[in-house]
Amino acid sequence: MRHEPRCAAVVATLLVLAAGCSGEKVPGLGQVSGTVTMDGKPVADAAITFDVAKPGESPSIGKTDANGNYELYYSRGHKGATIGEHVVYISTYQSQSDENPQPKKETIPLKYNGKSELKEAVKRGKNTINFELKSGGEIVQPDEDDQPKKGKKGKSKAGCW
Repeated sequence: MRHEPRCAAVVATLLVLAAGCSGEKVPGLGQVSGTVTMDGKPVADAAITFDVAKPGESPSIGKTDANGNYELYYSRGHKGATIGEHVVYISTYQSQSDENPQPKKETIPLKYNGKSELKEAVKRGKNTINFELKSGGEIVQPDEDDQPKKGKKGKSKAGCW
């Protein structure tokens, strides 16, 4: 009878540890958050994607709030992005769906989404990465991008939120 409290504590600890193991293999991640602005004003409701740093990894995604703040998620329950350099895509486009009856047009220039020039390195630990975008330049609506332009086919990677 004297061992019951210790035994119960060991069993409880093992149950807590087992519950935390999802079986999903997650690479090393760095926490990533920051703010997206355009011409000094917050960009609300934009999808932000850090494309894969290495083959076989998943991209990390986030969405800006009303103040332009975002936080990246690698997968459900795992915040952050893989360590390494990423191409970053930022888009305000949202197609029509049951959840979103009113589609939202793209307001971000192509150089920040479909043909992004943004590259950022993620390191271990906390990373604060702010994007200060400038208006001007070509803006392409992904639903219009389905039409071949100048002999090229393909869809934009932006708007994949």
